[in-house]
Amino acid sequence: MNFSLFTELHARSEPDALALADERVRLSRAELDGWANRFAHWLNAMGHRPGSPVTLFLPNRAEVVIALLGAWKAGVVAVPLNWRLAGEELRRIVGHTNARSVVTTDAHAQAFVEMGARDVLCVTAQAREGSFWTALRAYPDTYASFQAQSGDVANLLYTSGSTSTPKAAIHTHGMRASIGGAMADCFKLSRRDVALAISPMFHTGGLSVACNALFAGCPLITMEKWDVERFVETLAHERVSFVHIIATLVVDIVRAPAEIFAPLQGRPPLRFTWGGGHSVTSEMLRTYEERLGGDFLLGYSRTEGGLTYQPLGAARRFTDHGLPNRNSADVAIFDWTTRAPCGVGEAGEICVRGDGVSPGYWDGDYVRTQRMTDGWQRTGDNGFFDADGHLHFLGRLDFMIKTGGENVYPEEVSRALLEIDGIRDAVVFGVPDARYGERVAALVVAQASGPALSANGIIEAARALLPGFKIPRLIQRVEELPKLGNGKVDMVAARRILQERVGGSECVDGV
Repeated sequence: MNFSLFTELHARSEPDALALADERVRLSRAELDGWANRFAHWLNAMGHRPGSPVTLFLPNRAEVVIALLGAWKAGVVAVPLNWRLAGEELRRIVGHTNARSVVTTDAHAQAFVEMGARDVLCVTAQAREGSFWTALRAYPDTYASFQAQSGDVANLLYTSGSTSTPKAAIHTHGMRASIGGAMADCFKLSRRDVALAISPMFHTGGLSVACNALFAGCPLITMEKWDVERFVETLAHERVSFVHIIATLVVDIVRAPAEIFAPLQGRPPLRFTWGGGHSVTSEMLRTYEERLGGDFLLGYSRTEGGLTYQPLGAARRFTDHGLPNRNSADVAIFDWTTRAPCGVGEAGEICVRGDGVSPGYWDGDYVRTQRMTDGWQRTGDNGFFDADGHLHFLGRLDFMIKTGGENVYPEEVSRALLEIDGIRDAVVFGVPDARYGERVAALVVAQASGPALSANGIIEAARALLPGFKIPRLIQRVEELPKLGNGKVDMVAARRILQERVGGSECVDGV
C-alpha cells in the first residue's frame, strides 16, 4: 500500500486536529492532506510519473513534509538531500539523482538552476510565501493516490558518507509501513502523542520521527535549527511526548545551565527519547532523563534499515542496543570468516532481513543489491547478542582496529574515555603502525586543562578502565570533534586532524 494513505485515513477521521507545525506554519490533518494533494498534481503537471525522482533540499520546515507526502501520493520518488551540502559535493549527488524538479529555499534556487534543474519551487522564511505556495494554490486539494505495492520505491536516503562517497539507499512503501508499525508497537504510539523532529529529514532519524507521526496520526512538530533553549521552549509549548536525539545533542543538553530547563516545570515530561550515535556515558543519559523526563532508549539503526529498539516499559539499560522487532526485521550475527551463526556473546557481523530492510542502492536505471549471506543482508557492523537477546553494537568493521594481533572496538574505548573526569567527547580510530599493524588513536574534547588532562594524564587514567592494548597511544585534544551534516563524527576529518598535528605537544607516541 501507498504509505501516504495513513495521512488520508487520519484526515478523514479527525480533519481539524493538528497534524504538522513549524515556527511559521500550522496545519490540520485535512489541510496537510490537501496541500500534499496539490503537490501531487503539480508533479504530474511537470511531467512526473511513478518512479521518477524529485529533489527536496530543505531544512525541517512544513514544506518538506508536504512535498514528501505529495511525492508518495503521485508514486514519485522523494529524494531529501543534506541541505548543508554545497559546491562539487552537492553537484555530484544532484547529478547522480538526475532529478529535474527541486523544492528548495529561495537562497539555493539559483544554484539548482545552474546545475540544470528544470522546475524549481522556492520556500521562504515567511509563512505560506514563495513560489511553492503560489504554484500549489493553482491545483485541486483532492487527488487519487497512486496504488503502490510494498516493493515500489517511496524515497531515497543518501548514506552519511563518513568514509566514502554516499550511496542512495532505497526505501520502499512497504519498508516505510513496516518500520512505522514496528516503532508504534515498540513505543506504544497513539494519536495522543506529539512528535518532535530535530534530526534533519535527509537523515534516517528525522525521517523516522516524521513517519512515526504520520503512521500513528499524532501531531508532528519540526525544528529547522538546533538551539537548546528553543528546544526546551518547544517541548514545553507543544507538550512533546517523544523525540529522536543524536549523541551530539545529548552532550549539549547535559552541558547546558540547569536554569534553561525551568520551562518544563509543571509540564508533562517526555514519554521517551530514542537515539544513538557516537558514545555517551550512562551518567550523561541519566542527566538527560532528569532534565527532560521519560526514558532514553538506545537502539541500533541504519539508513538501509534493519533496527533494534529498547522496548518502552521494559527494564531500560544503557549497556546495549535493544531487541529486534519482527514487525520490521530479523537480526542475526554471523562469523566474519566462516559465515556460521554466532553463539551468545560471540562477536561477528550484524546481518538483517525483512520488510523493514532496503532492497539495495539506486543507480539510475538499475538497483545495486547489497551483500547477502544465505538471504541475510550484511551490514559491515560488529556486534553480539547477550543471553537476554539484546544486541550490543560494537562499531563498523571498517573502524575496527587490529593492533598486535588483537581486535579493538573503537566504541568500547571511546566509552571508557568518556568515563574520565573532564572529558566530554571523544572519537577513537586506528592509525598505521609498522610494528603492530595499527595503533589506537583518539581525538578528545576536554572541559579543563592541566596535567590530569594532558595526553599522558589521559593515558594514565585509562589504565584503570582498559587493558593495555586498548589504550590510545596517540591522543590529540581538540575544541570540538569534526561532524557531518547528520551529527555523526566525520572520521575522514578526524584522521586528517591527527595527521596534521601529530607532532603537537598534546600527542603522545608510544607507551
